[in-house]
Amino acid sequence: RPAAGLNLFVIQGVIEMSFEQIRLRFGRSFHRGDRVVCEGRLGTITGTTYPHVRVRFDGRQISVPCDPCEVHVGAAPKIAPSAPEPQNS
Repeated sequence: RPAAGLNLFVIQGVIEMSFEQIRLRFGRSFHRGDRVVCEGRLGTITGTTYPHVRVRFDGRQISVPCDPCEVHVGAAPKIAPSAPEPQNS
């Protein structure tokens, strides 16, 4: 159920929530075109679908809804450092 005072838009049966409304509700700021990381995967923000941010992951053509709390703008995925290669002398 939407928080009181939020204006929602219905387009083709899908409830839309603006980036501003997501910022007010979740305290997270997003913009269309932002490069993001979600669940360790890189992608681009394409829009919103209440109450999610839509992300098109690299290598995919269709965006998917993601929880705003799990989307990180401009973050690089955390990769564990690999052990150095042993050198043979």
